[in-house]
Parts: sequence; structure tokens; C-alpha cells
Amino acid sequence: MTKTDLTVSDVAKELKKRRESVVVLLKSGALQGYDVTAPGDRRKSYRITREALDAFKAGRSAQQQKSTRRRVKPTRDTSYVEYF
Repeated sequence: MTKTDLTVSDVAKELKKRRESVVVLLKSGALQGYDVTAPGDRRKSYRITREALDAFKAGRSAQQQKSTRRRVKPTRDTSYVEYF
């Protein structure tokens, strides 16, 4: 472990997410990290490098820039009259 390695809690604070959400990101492969769980421990422990977190943040910010489209109102058929 080097000084640039972060715990799940550190990453959660920086991303403003819950610990569980960060663990889900690790397990899905969206965020790169490594397992440091000691043998016999019940709770998994992970570490994330600063480089991996920066890469995740860079990729996430590029994905979230979507163009916003306005919703188009459907046109009504005026050939008949609706009573209900």
C-alpha cells in the first residue's frame, strides 16, 4: 500500500456517495481497486489508487455530458371531438 491508496470510505467521501455504492462500483469493474482483506475477516476491505479514482472521475464526467432534448408535445387529431 502506498500513500496514494485510498480506502472505500475516502473514495465515498470524495465522490459524495455511500460506502456500499463504491463497493458496487468496485465489484462491477467500473472503478479499479484491489482486495486487502485479511484471512478470516468477515468484511471485505478494498483499496483504490489515486490514479484509478482520477481515471474513473474523468470517464464519468465525459459520460454525463448529455445533450438535453426538449420533449415534443404530441399533436392532436382535430377531426373529431372528445367528450370524455
